Amino acid sequence: MRARIVSFERAKRQPSTRSQLIESGLKLFAQHGVDNVTLSAVAEPVGAYPNQITHHFGGKDGLFVEAACRGVLRIAKKAETRTRKSATPEEHTRALVSYLLGPGAPFVMMFAEAMLIGRRNEKYRELVTQTLDLLHEAGEAAMVDTYMRTGWKAHATASAITRGFWAAIFGLAVEKAATGSAFEHENAEAVVLMMIKINAP
Repeated sequence: MRARIVSFERAKRQPSTRSQLIESGLKLFAQHGVDNVTLSAVAEPVGAYPNQITHHFGGKDGLFVEAACRGVLRIAKKAETRTRKSATPEEHTRALVSYLLGPGAPFVMMFAEAMLIGRRNEKYRELVTQTLDLLHEAGEAAMVDTYMRTGWKAHATASAITRGFWAAIFGLAVEKAATGSAFEHENAEAVVLMMIKINAP
């Protein structure tokens, strides 16, 4: 009886096939881009079949959008965690930008592409919109927490700063997607200077 209970507990902790497919897709899309990843390549590492992706997500676009949404929320949280020890608001902003356009860039790019898919296909628009709302809410909460913890003074609302920040980050991602060029240091620094100006007295 105990063995059956332990087996049941393990089964409860096992991620669902759907969740495993999202994680597999997230890794592959971030490494190779959506156009260079097949459904078979996503399904194989988790012991699934390509038709299971169609069943759960309606096809590759659906899987990509879900993976991109999960990825950008995760990378945003990592960026905030990594910048908690910043000494000044300027240092904090610069660290956020350098992380999101550095190690986090593949996930930022994925979500920028997901937003464009949502623009073309109403079926995915709601999930993209919900993810943007979560990014803004989490960013506002993190900013309020940071300023309360550090005693820094903000001269614009948390909402305005957060929305301006993400708009600039995704703007650079769309620019990169359109031109195929790398993120440039000058553009990243322009975002930092813009955010500092928004927050200036």
